[in-house]
Amino acid sequence: MPNATPSPGSGQVLSGVIRREAIEDISGAVRNFFDLDVLQLEPGECRCQIDFIAAGNTFFYREHYPLRTHLAGEVLHDRFGFAIPEEGPNLKFSGEEMDRCRLASALTGEQMDVYAPGGLKQFVILLDHARLLALADQMGVPAAVQQALRHGRSSMPLVAKPSAVNDFSRRLQTLLRQAAAGELRTDAAALEDSIYAETLAVCEVMDAPLGRPPAAVLVRRAIDIAEAQGGQVRIAEICCQLRVSPGTLQRAFKSVTGVSPQSFFLRRQLNAARGVLLRGDPAERKVTEIALELGFHELGRFAVRYRQLFGESPSQTLRRKGRTMVAVQG
Repeated sequence: MPNATPSPGSGQVLSGVIRREAIEDISGAVRNFFDLDVLQLEPGECRCQIDFIAAGNTFFYREHYPLRTHLAGEVLHDRFGFAIPEEGPNLKFSGEEMDRCRLASALTGEQMDVYAPGGLKQFVILLDHARLLALADQMGVPAAVQQALRHGRSSMPLVAKPSAVNDFSRRLQTLLRQAAAGELRTDAAALEDSIYAETLAVCEVMDAPLGRPPAAVLVRRAIDIAEAQGGQVRIAEICCQLRVSPGTLQRAFKSVTGVSPQSFFLRRQLNAARGVLLRGDPAERKVTEIALELGFHELGRFAVRYRQLFGESPSQTLRRKGRTMVAVQG
């Protein structure tokens, strides 16, 4: 079943696997829950799978990033979402490094800025925001924690109790293992209740640092300037407008994205080309025409760099459609 995303039902627990065959499948696999722009920042094939469980309005999944990836966008439909690390290097979220004391989280209406390093495995939990707030109030959760879950909060990263995070991670691992073996014995209401309760148990009461590190601010502003420039990105002009040296910009990009500014903007441009190629009709569009439209004037070099990043030629991409596969079981 290509290009499908499971939607939670009202009373049934659903589980299954979403197989991702390429970078564009990331946004397609979770399109019912996120509006995402995704960039592949490391050469190779982005093949992996998402293991998920859906119960009522609660949805959680284990995801794996085999390659360094940038994701920007927001959570949809009045939800609260957060991520718990399982293994691998730490996520960078809004310019800050996450760990078991600081969890990436987002509300509908907040803009996420995520750099996932290659090898990261994590759980993503998506909850109904209004229900979470109502439950927090009913349980007498401290006001500081409730504020960290509301619109207008001072920081998107969620301060967490490491021991509770570890317990929650083990609980999710067990549920996914039981689901894969066909041994998940719970109804949707009971599963939802436990996920909401464990989410609130994870939250810590303490002040979180405000703002984003200077490196992340520089990277975000550099991207904004490049978008305003259009066409060929001029690093010298970006440095001039930001009033920083090339070395400072280089260190900021390396720290936040893992690659140099030149590499980042080239790969961003190649990802844009991939999107156009996937949407194109090979009977009507030509690779040469698309490459020139997007500012690639050395067509041979474009084809080489494209293959190095995505593991296939531009013409192969143009001839096929997305390949996300979903296997769902009740």
